This record gives sequence, structure tokens and C-alpha cells, in this order.
Amino acid sequence: MTPFRPLMWAAPLAVAVLPLWAAAAEIRSLTLEQTVALALQRNPTLRAQALSITSAKANEVTAGLRPNPVFVSSSQDFTAGVSQLFERGGKRQRRIDSANLSTDISTSDFSDARRGLIFQVRKTFTDALLAKSNLELARDNLRNFQEVEDINRVRFEKGDISGADLLKIELQKLQFQNDVQDATLALKTARTTLRTLLASPDLAEDFDIEGELKFTEFDVSLSDLKAIALRERPDLRSAETLKKKTEADIRLAVANSYTDVSLAVGYHHTEPGLPNWINPLFPGGSQENSVGFGFNFPLRIFDRNQGEIARTKAEAIRAVSLAEAARNQISSDVELSYSTLRASRERVRLYELIYLGRAKESREIVEFAYKSGATSILDLLEAERTHHGVQLAYRQALASYLMNLHQLNAAVGTDVAR
Repeated sequence: MTPFRPLMWAAPLAVAVLPLWAAAAEIRSLTLEQTVALALQRNPTLRAQALSITSAKANEVTAGLRPNPVFVSSSQDFTAGVSQLFERGGKRQRRIDSANLSTDISTSDFSDARRGLIFQVRKTFTDALLAKSNLELARDNLRNFQEVEDINRVRFEKGDISGADLLKIELQKLQFQNDVQDATLALKTARTTLRTLLASPDLAEDFDIEGELKFTEFDVSLSDLKAIALRERPDLRSAETLKKKTEADIRLAVANSYTDVSLAVGYHHTEPGLPNWINPLFPGGSQENSVGFGFNFPLRIFDRNQGEIARTKAEAIRAVSLAEAARNQISSDVELSYSTLRASRERVRLYELIYLGRAKESREIVEFAYKSGATSILDLLEAERTHHGVQLAYRQALASYLMNLHQLNAAVGTDVAR
């Protein structure tokens, strides 16, 4: 094992023992970076995973312990002795090797749980950003459309428009009101999910989400991403380490087939027999004191640990298959995430280059025509709905792009895109 090995579990252990009561003032707002940092510090599932490393370290101590000597005493003839079991076949070192590799697996599993938590937090934070953006858009639309309704109510009172046209405007306003309610519920849901992931009682009920949905260019070749993933993914490290552990377990099983020997040294004191007047036929003899040596060992005739040797060999073959499956899955994860990211990037570009401008231009033309009396209220409402739909779809495309960036980071196992 490398001399830097203890550093692998020191950080996770620090996460596990952080006091739950250490809370600052009430948190009123969070950025994405602050949210991730808080989750890594306080998430209870991650803390529980970190404690598995502590447990594995304790198993290392147990694996390195030598057999205790055994003290023997008998009051019948005052015999006392000490026996010591001597393990053969390098059993102790084989146990230590297996326990060390188990700790490495626990450390990699912790890193993998950390990877999953970071992605979940980033995804939920992006959901919150989308809901906040949609809420702002819905409120702006409702406010702007309220002005349209007020103007047309005046026109209705003057007899310039019919009651049916005014009703259509009111019904369109209802849609904007529903959009506000839907976005409010989505934002509340995202906040609740974040609060669960962070497990922070000092987080305000209506804490603000700081950030914005924005497009950032990203372009790394697929082959480079796959190479990084095969180097960085902690679940692959766990699978590769499991292969080494099963090989160590085979060596341990073979070592356990060796016969152990117990050596003993003892002092023997024999008391005289019963008095002659009690048992005249068998008079007592003289006292005797002696020191003796001895040993014992099992005869490995039937049990030669053959079952455990066969089991560990089967586990070794299974571990090879699991590692291969993990490699294939990682390659598939990266390729799928990369393809999805590229598709969402092109979708965002289309909205920014074409659809946003055209939807805005179309609405402005219809509004001008309506004010000039050259078009009907139905055309105005349709233009409003189209512009509103394009704005919502653009924000959804931005959010999808950001989520796909986070998914790609998770698939690769490190932050290659921000």
C-alpha cells in the first residue's frame, strides 16, 4: 500500500464527525457552490457512507491481531500452563492485505456516493433556477397583460370591443395566473428537495436561489472524456479494487488450509493421595513437581478449507466480470451524456439565433396591428401565447443544457464542464 493511503479516508472521516449542532445564522440565500458545499458537509446519507470507512479501518486492526496465549489451570492436581497458537501460511499478513483492500473499496464507494450527491444537488438547484426564472416570466407576463386587460376594459366600456372579446382577454389572463401558481409550486418543491439534501435546520423557509440560467460553451472530444472517466470514476476504482481483494482472499483461503500449531509449557504439581485411614488399599504417595512442554495440531484429513478456496476463486472470476461491466457502463454513460449535451446545445442555439427574435418580432407586429385596428383580438392573444410559449421553451432548453452538463460531469467522475 502507498504511504499516502491514510489521506484517502481522513477527509471522509472528517465529514462523518462534523457536529450536527454547528449552525450559523439563518441562511437566507444560496449559490450553487454554497449548496454543494453544504450538502457535502451535512447530508446524513453521505455521513453514514463515510462511517463505513471508519468501520473498515477497525477491521484492519482486527485483521492484524495475533492469537492470544491461553492460560490453563486445574485445581485437581494444581496444574498451570500457557499455550500459544502459531499461525502458519502467512495467515495474518493475508488477512491484513484483504482488510486494507476492503478499506480502499469503502473509500471508493464513499467517493461514488459523493459523486451522486453532487449531481443530485446540482440537478435540483437547476430545477429551482428554472422555476424561479419561470415565476419571474409569469409575473412579468401577468403584469403586462393586466395592462392590456385594463386598456381593453376601457374600450369595452366605450363600445369599441364586444363583451366576447373582453371575455377572451380575461380567459387568457387566467392562463398567466395559472402559470404563476405552477411556477410558485415548482420553486417550493425544489426548495423542499434541496432542504432535504442539505439537512440544514438553519436554512430559511423561503431562502433565495442565487444564479441564472445561462449558456456556456463546452467542447471536449468524446475520446478524451472517456479516457478521463476511466481514470476518475470511483465506481470503477471499486470494481478494480474488488478484483485485487478477491485475489487476496484466494491467498488467504489457501493460507487457512495450512495447519496451525499450538505450543504449550506447563507446571505440574501432584498432591499425595488420600490418607491411609480413609483408603488403606491405596496409600498416598509423595508429592511431585514437574515442568513439561507439548504441542498439538489438527489433522487436516477432511477439512482442508477446500470449500472456501473454491468460493473465493469463483468470486475472483465474478469480480473480473463486474469490472468489465463497469467499464462498459462508464463508456455508455459518457457517450450518452455527451450526445444529449450536444443535442441540447443545438436546441439552445436555435432559440437564441432564430426563435426568440422571431417570436418577439411577431408579437410586436400583431400588437401594433391590433392598436391600429388592423387585426382581431384573437390574433393578439395567439401572438401572446406564442411568445410566452417560446420564452418558456427557451428557459427549459437552458435548464436541460445545464442539467446535461451536470450529468456529463457525473458520468466522467470529475468536473470537466461548469
